[in-house]
Amino acid sequence: MQFGIFDWVEANDALSPGEVYAHKLDLAAAAERAGFHGLYLAEHQGTPLSIDASPSVLLAAIFQRTQRLRAGALTFCLPWYDPYRFYNEVCMLDQLSRGRLELGVGRGVSPIESSIFNLKTIEESRERYRETLDAFFAACNSPLLNFHGQRYEYRDVELYNKPVQRPYPPLWFPSSNRDSIEFTARHGYHTALIAKNADSKYLFDQYREIWERHKGDLNRHNAHVAAPFLAKTQHIVIAENYIEAERIGLQAYESWKGHMHHLSRKHGRPDAMKLEPYNEDSVQRLIVGPPNAALEKLQEVIAATGMNYLLCVFSFGNLAPQAALRSLELFAAEVMPKLKSA
Repeated sequence: MQFGIFDWVEANDALSPGEVYAHKLDLAAAAERAGFHGLYLAEHQGTPLSIDASPSVLLAAIFQRTQRLRAGALTFCLPWYDPYRFYNEVCMLDQLSRGRLELGVGRGVSPIESSIFNLKTIEESRERYRETLDAFFAACNSPLLNFHGQRYEYRDVELYNKPVQRPYPPLWFPSSNRDSIEFTARHGYHTALIAKNADSKYLFDQYREIWERHKGDLNRHNAHVAAPFLAKTQHIVIAENYIEAERIGLQAYESWKGHMHHLSRKHGRPDAMKLEPYNEDSVQRLIVGPPNAALEKLQEVIAATGMNYLLCVFSFGNLAPQAALRSLELFAAEVMPKLKSA
């Protein structure tokens, strides 16, 4: 079992953007001290759910504040990027971090956000995603970029930078779409789910079965990674007593929930997913309490989902930075060691 942190980098009425970024750097430093494997940032556009519209900038700062912690975006939304610039950003981040970049790639789940980049259809987003990823693979494997696609073309572009991790950093493809599990598992991508616990178990079991059949195949995208991470996000608020943890946790969850639904409700569309703190049908539930209670609940979630990587969400909604850091500290001191030894 590995442990990481996921963060949407949300707007906060009580904090300026600069104060939000400073808090995330403090969170990264605390995560490294506590022995977490990695910290992962979302990328969203035009929504209070994330003011991390350019994750490479914040990742570069995180790498300067840490020495061992791995970090990455979950995900870089590839249709929003020029392939050549994306390749160079990845190379620079992996060089700056001395090989600590985790590379999440995806299409982006929101058509509303994609419209900011003049993407009109899902198929157009898919085409740009595929071409950007193919151009990235081509650049990683040659001193010259030669690529001819429907939307992008490069001829004899000299490349003077490569990732430290060869052929490129470990790839993640987060998804809760059953149709994408075949692709993800066949290529051995790390994956992360926002899904009901029962659905997560089904998807992870399906992933393991497909990965086992294809782990020796040639030309797998993530063949340089020996074993994939199967991650599940989990909101966690730990405090010295249950009443305080639940009070601040529920308030922060409602704030985060409003951010999650902001764009769909603004445009008069139905909510994309069910979000309730304690409902079994919720795709993202909340765990609150003192360390012993949080430990018991997390043991149940791990057993119910079959995950091998717990992506903790400590900082979310309008939760005060000091409360998020305290949750992390209590988790690291009193919960994580017992989960590791289980």
